[in-house]
Amino acid sequence: MTTTLPVALVTPLTGPDAAGGLATLRGMTLWARDERLPPPWDEIAVTAYDAYPDPVRAMRSAAAAEPAAIFGPVGSRAAAAAFGATGRLVFNAGAASTRFVRQSFPHVVNVAAPASTWPRGVLAAIRSVDRQARRVALLASGEMAVELTSVCKAAARAQRFEVTSNVFPAGRGATAARPLPPADVLIVHAGAEDELEIANVLLRRSWRAAAFSTAVSAEATATLGALREGLLAPASWAPDDIAEAGTGPTARQFSADFTALHHAAPTETAAWAYVAGLILGRCIRRCGGVGDTALLAAARGLDTTTLLGRFRLDEATGLQVGHQVPIVQWQSGASWTVWPRDAARAPFHHPRWNAPPPGGLPGGHDTLGARGASGPVGDTGGAPGADAPAGGVPERTLPLPTQGTQTRPFGLGRPRPGLGTGGFGTTQRPS
Repeated sequence: MTTTLPVALVTPLTGPDAAGGLATLRGMTLWARDERLPPPWDEIAVTAYDAYPDPVRAMRSAAAAEPAAIFGPVGSRAAAAAFGATGRLVFNAGAASTRFVRQSFPHVVNVAAPASTWPRGVLAAIRSVDRQARRVALLASGEMAVELTSVCKAAARAQRFEVTSNVFPAGRGATAARPLPPADVLIVHAGAEDELEIANVLLRRSWRAAAFSTAVSAEATATLGALREGLLAPASWAPDDIAEAGTGPTARQFSADFTALHHAAPTETAAWAYVAGLILGRCIRRCGGVGDTALLAAARGLDTTTLLGRFRLDEATGLQVGHQVPIVQWQSGASWTVWPRDAARAPFHHPRWNAPPPGGLPGGHDTLGARGASGPVGDTGGAPGADAPAGGVPERTLPLPTQGTQTRPFGLGRPRPGLGTGGFGTTQRPS
């Protein structure tokens, strides 16, 4: 006799965020097929509830069905509404935000690191090789602008930077960029079109370092040309990574299995949904049951690695602190992971005019179509001399960690959402 473990997924299946929601469902479907739970469970059934247009109603419908576990929706606003509609334990893989701290949402398990934390890695990498840089100029727009500004300022204080910030309305990138005062470091977080406008206005200045949130996308930065070299960006994920994980398959194996099942390559969103399932499975094996209290305690004590990196929750906040958002740099027309140090696949070239030009990095190869990150080169015509260290000596670069394999570009890129076919499980709309 088959014993089924029922789980619920609350996520947008229609509306403007449907691509992300359907990617989440595909990731969960693959996990449900692959997971091997201890007795008495023989299989997993995933029931999806459409969070659009009413995530509260969807969550209440899911909770009323009394599943063994609930997974939360894509998007911070939808997640906040859904999480507030239930006291059930919810695994949050689709809304990586600092707002879901334990003090406000004690029943939420945050699987991914908050997306707004990526400037921490940028500033840490810069400070590791540059003790002179002091001023940071930050431009931010969109739903995460205020959160990211707060996180960036806190990280800057810890690294002894001073921040000048400007939160601007979407569609006003060029207008916000033109009056920006000089600084050592430029950080931009906005939509792709705004970031492209800002890049064309500001990347001709002699910033010691510059980072753009959408620069991981080759498509978003294709028109920048040489200005792309040296630019930093938060990475997406590495679908071809073969690093072994403590829980679940390698990224390469997951990608192959996902593509075979859904006839489309996985997105980062699908990967995080799959990892959320892995964390639930690990918690079930750890506590031997499926009660919310036991699962929450197991998650809080769990320290493991998955195809997307380390999982460990902060004891005080409940935020994900094991996983760090990798930082990449465009070098020789390819995107290379340069931070954190133990994940680096290339030296961090700093200041940015030290980044090798296209074709200038021995052994490098172009990863533009499937990977991505974009970056600027310093001004031609003497700009590097204006900001170069005393005596004209280039600042040192981050040394490569010891690795057993040849240094190579890291697989990056923000994959385009695809819907795939088949394997979607049961789909329900809230009644």
